[in-house]
Amino acid sequence: MTIESNKRDAAFVGKSDDLEWFDTLPGEQMAYRVRSRDVDGAFTIVEALVPPRVGPPLHYHEEREEVFEVLHGILRFHCAGEEFEAGPGTTVVIPRRAIHSWVNVGSETARVLFTFVPGGADDFFPLIGRTPPDELTEIAERNDIWIVGAPMTVA
Repeated sequence: MTIESNKRDAAFVGKSDDLEWFDTLPGEQMAYRVRSRDVDGAFTIVEALVPPRVGPPLHYHEEREEVFEVLHGILRFHCAGEEFEAGPGTTVVIPRRAIHSWVNVGSETARVLFTFVPGGADDFFPLIGRTPPDELTEIAERNDIWIVGAPMTVA
């Protein structure tokens, strides 16, 4: 018997030294840990460095779940009408079609991994910092990100 291998059978290995960081929201940076094209569309993993009081607008995804792993800092999440805080070591799973947002409520830059299942939206995140706000909604919708409200605030 012969065992054949192709790219999808091999392990994908991403190293932190190889990350290419890009600017998104003011003061926020992101880098792809795993792009969906590297795993046949199964998922996308993004790492984000989020300054205090920063987070995305209220939104939802029609086609994918979003999974957060808080590595450093404290994020306040809003999901389906409920709010809660998540610190280091906390995993938060947002179901598809659930309206959600989050904001860094700590005094330091937070570090978070977020995973989209299935993958996608890989083209969207680098465009955030380069797109005028009035054009962002249209680009977001092309990437299954449906903006329905303003970002969360920290009192």
